[in-house]
Amino acid sequence: MKISRSKYNVPELRTSERTLLHLLRLKGAMSKAELARLSDMSAQGVSIIVERLLDLGLVCKGNKQRGRVGQPSTPIELAPEGAISLGIFVGNDTAQLILVDFSGNTILERHVTYDQPLSEEAFQTVIDGAEAITGRIEENLWGRRIGIGISARTSLLPHLSDDPGSKKGGVDAEIGSGTARPLASRLKERFDLPVHCVNDIRAACLAQIASSRDADVTTALYLNIGDTLGSGLILEGRLVGAENELSSNLHAMPVFGRQGARIGDFASFKAMRRRMEDAGFDFHEQVACDFADTRTIFEEWKGEAVPALAMAIRAAAATVPVERVLIASRLGDDDLSMLVSELRFAVETDTCASTRIPEISGCTIGPGARAWGTAIVPFFKAFGPSEKTVTASVRRSAVA
Repeated sequence: MKISRSKYNVPELRTSERTLLHLLRLKGAMSKAELARLSDMSAQGVSIIVERLLDLGLVCKGNKQRGRVGQPSTPIELAPEGAISLGIFVGNDTAQLILVDFSGNTILERHVTYDQPLSEEAFQTVIDGAEAITGRIEENLWGRRIGIGISARTSLLPHLSDDPGSKKGGVDAEIGSGTARPLASRLKERFDLPVHCVNDIRAACLAQIASSRDADVTTALYLNIGDTLGSGLILEGRLVGAENELSSNLHAMPVFGRQGARIGDFASFKAMRRRMEDAGFDFHEQVACDFADTRTIFEEWKGEAVPALAMAIRAAAATVPVERVLIASRLGDDDLSMLVSELRFAVETDTCASTRIPEISGCTIGPGARAWGTAIVPFFKAFGPSEKTVTASVRRSAVA
């Protein structure tokens, strides 16, 4: 059964219009003069474009900003009610659903649980959750819906997508074979909306790009430390690689002197989790209590994880001019801060003098980055510029 309320007719936008929308998403509210400077368009051209975007309800005028010289300027910003989209991050036993407006603000959020992520029960639970969260939206706002994003880790994603060409590779043994009809096709049928499937690390990188509001993620390495090590490379403001794949394979780099070992074997929770379970502790409980009962195991894991992560960072920095490394994890704030500090010292100590050392910091978004980034994927799809345009505009904004 399809949603009965009227569907939003997505306007056909010119490249120049998409460019301005993308700049506003990356940089926040700006005056027409700033938009003209960063987009390399004429002031008159920008004024005409902004007027059309105002008519379409995609941008709005902010409060006038008074400067020291001249007339006060009126900033242009993305209109929150310009469009809405739904993002769904599918994990092993939990899915996070988040509804966001065109400015990226979270409208509603919901978590649902299941036993197996590729089962009939899981898919129906997610769909029921999507219906519950979208059913609470007012008619006029729901009429501006633009699409649905789905993200999951690489091994799950092909079995959630309705793209026949993506069905390659295996599924983790503990997850199952996944015989249910793909979640993407079910959501598309239920809501009559385009559904876009992306890798979860890619979604987190998109979230970082869209939320940074400055130029320090123009070229950056994103590392997510979880049950596996996920890595993404942001190059000149855009992500490297295909949407359904990791943007970087640094996790698969061999570790020197450890035959058959990969960086991801040490810089992920896999080894730490196994040691804790062998000692009779529940891993998730220990994460929640900041390893109160297993501090020795955590410190041993960190002693192996930091050198492995430093190796990955040095390899990336020696290949491309990485300006910043962003570390995301569900570790507690104190433990993550300590890991980042030790990692920064390890990289600075062993990196060749001729290689630029990137700034290393914790991720600024938090644990919901993957779901939030998934929710803004439809905005990039419907209103984003071409990769060529993105690169050019980001280069200008980076030096502004």
